[in-house]
Amino acid sequence: MNSVPHGARDASAVRAAEVSSSEPARIGTLPAGGLSRQMIWLAAPMLGEQCLNMLVGFVDTLLAGTISKEATTAVGAASYMNWIVMLAFSLVGVGASAIVGRALGARDAATAGRTLHQAMLLAAAMGVAVCTATFLLSPTFAGFLTRTPAAFEPTVAYTRIVAFAYLLGSFNLVGSGLLRIAGDTRTPLVVMSVVNVINVVLSWALVKGVGGLSLGVDGIAIGTLVARSVGGLLMLGVLLRGRGVLRLRVSELRLHGPTMSRVLRLGLPAAMDTGMMSIAQLLFIRIIADSGARDAATVNFAAHIIGVEVEALSYLPAFAWGTATATLVSQYLGAGRPELALRAARIALVHGAILGAATGAIYALFAGPIYGVMTRDHAVIEVGVPAFRILGAVQPFLCMAIIATTALRGAGDTRTTMWYSLIGGLLLRVPVAYLGAVVLGGGLIGAWCGMWADNLVKCALTTTRVLGGRWRGVRV
Repeated sequence: MNSVPHGARDASAVRAAEVSSSEPARIGTLPAGGLSRQMIWLAAPMLGEQCLNMLVGFVDTLLAGTISKEATTAVGAASYMNWIVMLAFSLVGVGASAIVGRALGARDAATAGRTLHQAMLLAAAMGVAVCTATFLLSPTFAGFLTRTPAAFEPTVAYTRIVAFAYLLGSFNLVGSGLLRIAGDTRTPLVVMSVVNVINVVLSWALVKGVGGLSLGVDGIAIGTLVARSVGGLLMLGVLLRGRGVLRLRVSELRLHGPTMSRVLRLGLPAAMDTGMMSIAQLLFIRIIADSGARDAATVNFAAHIIGVEVEALSYLPAFAWGTATATLVSQYLGAGRPELALRAARIALVHGAILGAATGAIYALFAGPIYGVMTRDHAVIEVGVPAFRILGAVQPFLCMAIIATTALRGAGDTRTTMWYSLIGGLLLRVPVAYLGAVVLGGGLIGAWCGMWADNLVKCALTTTRVLGGRWRGVRV
C-alpha cells in the first residue's frame, strides 16, 4: 500500500511533537475533548441513524408478518440480499474512508477532496452494476432460499422492485460513510430520518390500502424503493453544497488514476472480505431453508428472519461505536498520534462489551413478547423464542467483534479482516450450522450454533489484533 505524502508525514510529526503524548489534541475534523467524549459525540448520531436504518427493515418485516409467513420469508430473503449488496459497497467505502480519514488528520484537504470524487464515481458505477445483477439474479436467489411456490413468487417480485433503489441509494451509502469518517455523523442521521419517514408512511399506506390501493408485499417494496432513492438524492445535494473540505464538484468528476488506485488497493481486500461473508451468509440461510420439511423449513426461516431483525437492536450500538472508533483511529494515525488511536480502540471495546451485555439480557428476558409482537404465527413463535433466548448470551462478543473489525478497517488493515472472515464465516459458521441443523436435526438452534461459533472466534481474533496494536503501522 502507498504511504502518505512526505509533506503530510512531516507535518504530522511536527504536530505530534507540539502536543502531549498522553492527551488528545484538536486534530483534523474531530470534536474537542477527551477520547470518551469524542467517541460518544461521534457515536450518538450514528446510533440514531442505525436505529432508523434498522427500523426500515423492521417495519417491512412487521408489515409482512400481518400478511403471511410467506410474505415474511419474501421480505426476509430480500433483506439478506440487500445486506449482501450493501457489503459490496465496501469496495468503495472502506478504501475511500481510510484515505479520507488519514488525509483529514494530516490536514491534507486536497487528497480528501480527490478521494471523495473518485468514491462517488465508483458509487455510480456500482449502483448500476448492482441494480442489474440483482434484478437478473432474483429468480435464482429466490429459488436458492425458498421451498414453496407461495414464498418464491413474492420473493422475486420484492427483490426486483427494491433492486432499483441501488441506482440512487448507492450515493447515500458511500457519501454517508465519508461524512462519518470526517466526523460529521449528524448529516447522515438527518438523511436517514427522512428515508425512514417515507418508508414507514408509504409502505404502510400501500399495504393497508389507504386510498383504495392495496399492493401487499409489492407495496412494501415500493415504499422501500422510493425512500432509499430519496436518500440518495438528498446525500448528493448535501455533498454538492459541501460539508467542510468534502465538497462535490461536477467539474472534478473525472478519473484520477493514482487516487483511484489507492482506493481500490484498500477496497479490494475489503470486497473479498465481504464476498466471503456473503457466501457464508448465503450458505447459512440455505441451511436454515433446508432445516425441515417444506412448511417446517418456512417456519424456521421466518423465525430466523424475525430473530436477526430484532438482534439488530443489539449490534446497532456496536456499529455506531465502531464507526466512531474508525474515525478516531484513522484521523489520529494521519496526525501522527498512534498511541491515541490505540487508546480509542481499547475504550470502544469496553463500551461495546457493556452495551452487548445489556441488550443480551433484554433478549433473554423478553424473547416471548418480542416474537409475539413480530408475528401471529404460533409455530414461528414456538421455534424462535428458545433460540432467541440463547442468542442473548452471545451479544457482548458480537458487539466487540463488530467494533474491533470496524476499527481495523478504519486503520486500513483490510487484509487482516479478510482472513478473519474466511475463518469465521466459511470454516466455522457454515460447517457447524450444517452439522447442527441438518445432520443432527437441531432446527433453528442447531443452525444458530454455527452463527455463534463464528461470532465467538471472530471476537477473539479481532480483539487480540486490536489490543496488540500492530495495525498502527499499516500504510494507506
